[in-house]
Amino acid sequence: MTLILDTDAIRTAPPTPRRRVLVSAVIAQLMVVLDMTIIAIALPDMQADLAMTPAQQPWAVTAYTLAFGGLVLFGGRVVQALGLRACYAIALSGFALASLAGGLAPSFAVLVTARAVQGAFAALLAPTVLALVSSTFPDHRARARAFSVLGATGGLGAAAGLLIGGALTDALSWRWSLYVNLAIAAAALLIGVRQVPAAAREPGQDRVDDDLLGLLLGCAGIFSIVFGLDRAQQHSWTARETIAWLGAGVVLLALLVLCEHRAERPVLPLWILASPARAASYAAQFFAGAAQMGGLVQLTAYLQRHFGYSPLRTGVAFLPMVGTVIVTALVVGRLLVPRLGARVLLPTGLLVEGLALLVLSGVSFDADYTRIALPGLLVIGVGVGITTPVAFNRGTDGVPAERSGLASAVLSASQQIGSSFGVALLAAHIAHAAGDYASEHAGELQQRVTEALAGARATPDSEAGRAIIARLREDLVAHAQVSACASGFALLARILLGAAAVLAACGLVRALTARRRRAGAVTDGGPRPAPRPASGR
Repeated sequence: MTLILDTDAIRTAPPTPRRRVLVSAVIAQLMVVLDMTIIAIALPDMQADLAMTPAQQPWAVTAYTLAFGGLVLFGGRVVQALGLRACYAIALSGFALASLAGGLAPSFAVLVTARAVQGAFAALLAPTVLALVSSTFPDHRARARAFSVLGATGGLGAAAGLLIGGALTDALSWRWSLYVNLAIAAAALLIGVRQVPAAAREPGQDRVDDDLLGLLLGCAGIFSIVFGLDRAQQHSWTARETIAWLGAGVVLLALLVLCEHRAERPVLPLWILASPARAASYAAQFFAGAAQMGGLVQLTAYLQRHFGYSPLRTGVAFLPMVGTVIVTALVVGRLLVPRLGARVLLPTGLLVEGLALLVLSGVSFDADYTRIALPGLLVIGVGVGITTPVAFNRGTDGVPAERSGLASAVLSASQQIGSSFGVALLAAHIAHAAGDYASEHAGELQQRVTEALAGARATPDSEAGRAIIARLREDLVAHAQVSACASGFALLARILLGAAAVLAACGLVRALTARRRRAGAVTDGGPRPAPRPASGR
């Protein structure tokens, strides 16, 4: 998925209004991220309206993520063939039309098809947006500021999806959660599409069918891993289907690496991944995606099940996180990136997100929103505001313009796989932990049932007795879910803190190695020290 930009055409074209390009890119990025969560909040109403079975319900979300993750490499290839402006217009228009079809869907099959088409156009739009910002802001300082604004869109889009989805579902219907994309896509098109540079076709430029084997291996490998993670979420990590899909994904991506060594025009030049700084950015995006989506999905369930929040109130509850993401991202881009760099900020961002998850692991049956959820959201907003813009910036920095789409697509794929991993990890862990909690407290439940029946002078088969038993069982299930949610947050926190430690250690090693090389260069190429005088003995 190499993206070819006509650098000569860009240099000779008149200067583009960079602010309009950035505003348009932010709107487009917001739409891509927003649609990962906006549907989740509307699922109950959607299920009732379309008579969806419990097994069908997750596919309204999964169809989007599978198409997005599986086709992001192909999206980069299409950009290479058609140029930025054409792909930007096609992706926005296609996404809007797919949203319209989903909103009008009369059945589950039509809805899932529309969601898959949305994901396919998102796979084209996401790398186009990042490559567009990367090529529009080549200056390092302006680039850092632009990516800080774009990075703030990540957390904003996820939370805005919950808020907008809740508001539209409560006030109108779930269908407006899809119709809203028509207005967003139209705004992005009107504001910025004419300002996007059009790349002219040059002799020898890469084509879509170059390295077709590598393209197929890459798309199939990412699809298999994302689908395997979805199977882990729906079933378990040890299920045969989960192991088969994850194993196939690993094998396919290993074959991709071998294929790229021999390809004349590789879809994934390995030097992109060999850069330690870019590899750190891709790793940071993976773990940040896991923390953001995994944490937000489970916290949403906690707020709605435990506190009985409506969809709209759930969205409002996430607003403090949105504020901290925006403020932190802007401060990081303007002040911290030039001073500290990605080597310090990437592990710092993951560290802060890990600490936020530790705060959220304190959720309990008696905790209220202001005691646990609010502090956790504020801290995770700071972590997202640090990690995302730095990863966007560093993950595409130093890459030639003709390859910027490749680096952008790898970032998008890393975030998508990480998001799927986080959701699957927490879903599987919480299901297992809740079952263990219920088993451990089965004796306690039996004792409480006996005492309650005796106090009410009711028999187990009487109407009052059955009501008592049902109430106490529901109480046990609720306690089990909250306890499992807390342990899931703690597990994800340990993973984030471990990833932060590894990134920090790798950055320290790189810094020490670079210092030794500079010292060696000075010693070899500079003036040699004067010989010491004789001792006089």
